[in-house]
Amino acid sequence: MQSASFPPGFIATHALLTFCAAVTMSALSLGMQRNRIWYFILVALWIPGTISALWLPSLLLSPTLFPREPIPTLISVIQGFFISPTLILPLMGALLTAAPGLSRTAQALGADRSRRVALIWLPLLRRRMMLGGVAVALLATLMAFALAWRPAVSF
Repeated sequence: MQSASFPPGFIATHALLTFCAAVTMSALSLGMQRNRIWYFILVALWIPGTISALWLPSLLLSPTLFPREPIPTLISVIQGFFISPTLILPLMGALLTAAPGLSRTAQALGADRSRRVALIWLPLLRRRMMLGGVAVALLATLMAFALAWRPAVSF
């Protein structure tokens, strides 16, 4: 195996870019209506999406030629979109099992938006958010290494 010489910070930059893309896609997905059908679709696409994200650089880039920016950046963003179910699934699982009138009840008792977030949603989602965040950070780092890895070329 051979690794091309990359500028300093290449792995960190692309890992951060992949992580940010995954978090952005997760936030957009959580803004949708929460139905069980979306949860089951995400479960069905989670593993194939992660494997596709890992293979994406090998499928698009040749071993001898590494394109200049913005192609690697675009690949990192697409990888982030593919691994976003890793963050969405734990959060959506907790939100689907939460009592449906929980927020309305707190609002009727006089809790404003910030108190509802601090007293209801953060304790409910804290562990799942940390689990998903750590998993996405590890996957983003793995995706950056997959982007940088080049197989040895033998003639």
